[in-house]
Formats: sequence, C-alpha cells, structure tokens
Amino acid sequence: MRPTISVGRAILVGLLAVNAPVFSLMIGPIWLFAQFVEHGAISRAYSWMSPFVFAGGFAVAWLWWSLSVPRWRVWSYERVTDVAALKTRAVEVGLTWPDGHVFARTEIKSKELARRERDLETSQQCRTRHTAE
Repeated sequence: MRPTISVGRAILVGLLAVNAPVFSLMIGPIWLFAQFVEHGAISRAYSWMSPFVFAGGFAVAWLWWSLSVPRWRVWSYERVTDVAALKTRAVEVGLTWPDGHVFARTEIKSKELARRERDLETSQQCRTRHTAE
C-alpha cells in the first residue's frame, strides 16, 4: 500500500512537476532569444523570429503538459483518499482541465496508463459510496 498524502500535497507536487516546467518551457526560449539579441549573439535583423520562438516554446510546453499530467494524475490517485476533491482542486489551480473539456483530449497516455487511471477513479468512487452507506 502506498502512503496517503493530502490533496494539497498532491497539488503541490503537480504544480512543481507539471506546471513549473510548462512555464519554463514556454517563457524560457523567448527570454533566451531576447538575451541573445540584446547581447549581440543574434543580430537584431532576426528579431522577426520572436513569434516563432514563442510558438515553438508553447508547443513544447503543451507537449510536456500532455505527457506529464496523466502520469501525475495516476501518481496522485494512488496516494490521496479523495479523488473528487483532488480533481476539483486541480482544475481550480489550472493543473488540469475539467472532465470532458476539449483540451483534456490533448493528454498523451498509453492504454495501460488510461486503464490505471480509470480503475483508480472507479475504485475510489466505490470506496466513497461504500463509506457513505
């Protein structure tokens, strides 16, 4: 049995493991590009490339989110006692999208990971119903 953690702790881990790299991957490339231009390593004549650098960073950041959030979700489902509260809080802090949201479909996960996620959600719902009875 895995150790139980609070919803808050799971959210903190998600913010650090998922969203911190997303922010770095989104802002880092454009910041680095600007530094290179400012210090002369890249000519100002190439500053037209800025939107493309930003778009590339955005794409890589989204890819990171798409790969990491399903893994974080399974990790956290295995450790929290209230999956419903975790899901609600994750949406509130911008870690995940609500169930059924179009952007939630951009998550990249194996069939095995999707199965584990589904099984953990189902077993949590069963435990919650059983406890309420």
